[in-house]
Amino acid sequence: MKYINNPDRMQIEIIKRTYLVSSLPIAYSLISGEFETLLGFVFGLVISTLILRLRVINIERSLDMKEEKAETFIRNRYFIEYAIYLVVLVVAKKNPSLNFLAAAVGLFMMKFTVIMWVIFDMAKGGLKNKLQEYKDLKEDKSEKGGN
Repeated sequence: MKYINNPDRMQIEIIKRTYLVSSLPIAYSLISGEFETLLGFVFGLVISTLILRLRVINIERSLDMKEEKAETFIRNRYFIEYAIYLVVLVVAKKNPSLNFLAAAVGLFMMKFTVIMWVIFDMAKGGLKNKLQEYKDLKEDKSEKGGN
């Protein structure tokens, strides 16, 4: 992953990639006229973006704390995030103008994007490693054959 040592830049990259991936379902719901789906998805996506920003702020705040206090702080913040997820899903379920499933997908779209990004990076890194091993093996064989 690029920008792993720069949390603010990493956050921007995650948001850009998530919105890029999210443009497909948004465009589909606009074309098909499914406005409840569009509103639900955008609602979940906006809340997900705000939660990501909140998480970055909380991690930066915890870096100045002692280890025990930081663990408690982060654990409590995770419970707050789960409460926010619950409230968002309850609101999406109760509101007839929001599609519940689309709101849930939008809410977890950041997580899906990050997981897919890591899988692609691992696959790309694994492929590079395999190519490098093949080149090294080929060089070893040519050196042994030449002697």
